[in-house]
Amino acid sequence: MLKRIYTNWGFTLAIIIISTIIFQFSPDWSDSFRPKSSQKQEFVEAKVIDIVSSNIAPDRLVPEIMTGKQIFTAEILEGVEEGSVVEVDNPLSRQHNVFVAEDDVFILMIRETNNGTVYWAYNHKRSDSIYLMLAVFFALLLSFGRKEGINSMVALYFTAALIVGVLVPSIFAGWNPMIMSIVLMVVIIVVSFILVSGANRKSLCAMGGTLLGVVAAGIMAQWFGEMANLSGIYLDKGEDVIYLTSIKMGVRWLMFVTIVIAALGAVMDVAISIASAYGELQQTDPRLTPKQLVQASMNIGRDIMGTMTNTLILAFAGGSLTTIMMVWGLDMPANQFMNLPLVGLAVVNALAGSVGIVLTIPFTAFLAPYVFKHTEHRSLNIE
Repeated sequence: MLKRIYTNWGFTLAIIIISTIIFQFSPDWSDSFRPKSSQKQEFVEAKVIDIVSSNIAPDRLVPEIMTGKQIFTAEILEGVEEGSVVEVDNPLSRQHNVFVAEDDVFILMIRETNNGTVYWAYNHKRSDSIYLMLAVFFALLLSFGRKEGINSMVALYFTAALIVGVLVPSIFAGWNPMIMSIVLMVVIIVVSFILVSGANRKSLCAMGGTLLGVVAAGIMAQWFGEMANLSGIYLDKGEDVIYLTSIKMGVRWLMFVTIVIAALGAVMDVAISIASAYGELQQTDPRLTPKQLVQASMNIGRDIMGTMTNTLILAFAGGSLTTIMMVWGLDMPANQFMNLPLVGLAVVNALAGSVGIVLTIPFTAFLAPYVFKHTEHRSLNIE
């Protein structure tokens, strides 16, 4: 009984412990090269007590947004100044719009300056809604997935630990982002497949196909990105991160890292589908030769290819929707918008990820005969 529990849950528990250790000790490890803020500031929860004055009106172009200025008093709910009541000037614009009413809880920024302490309505409190959504997501995973749902949650936790606790600090430390991303992707791929599908030949085949697929996607993004004179500096906040530290970062390789992370989930789905199809076909009809199984898996992969490629391209298109609206709204000619860095990055990343998905199908199918065990092909005498 104990052996069965260890077999079922031992690996899962080990991954939870490793992930927690990474989250726990990563801040200490990265403290020496973590960017240091020159400003002394604190972010705390506060509650609106009374609206002192309000000079606001609906925005002319976006009536759903109130613009103008509020002055209100607020009670600080946590931190060093917990229980204090302070007055807050709250200018409202389209970009910074923290419109509050009495009894609202919001995030207050407290900043120490040469002219004294400044209290600023930093943002609405959104964390409760986000945590609630996470709880609903995990509840659905547990309801429908049960053991597999738990393992999926653990795989997600482990992936977050490696990206946030290892990959990001290592980039700030000046390590090569491409090498680090490949090493960490190998670890994530192996652990995720063992958790979700078990340690078997199907998982091993999918691991190989996934790794080859995401590396191919990363190489395509980096290669064509450099041909188009694009680099990581054109990514969202790409230039800003350079000024956070004095250590020279490998910004050039950030495109590779970005597409490897973005494409990993879709590529894993394709790889496990092909590996699973190969294994099921082999068990269903032992008379099929490896060549026939590869061909059948490729045929199944062609059906998957269209929808998965669509999924990735639409994900990038959704993230670039406002850029697309700007292009359409300004009636830009093709020679103008096709040479914009933002458009170039979106197109290169979407196409590179799609190439990774397409190549994952033959990669996984051609690996399968070497991974799955084949008995000698015998013709069956059926009367």
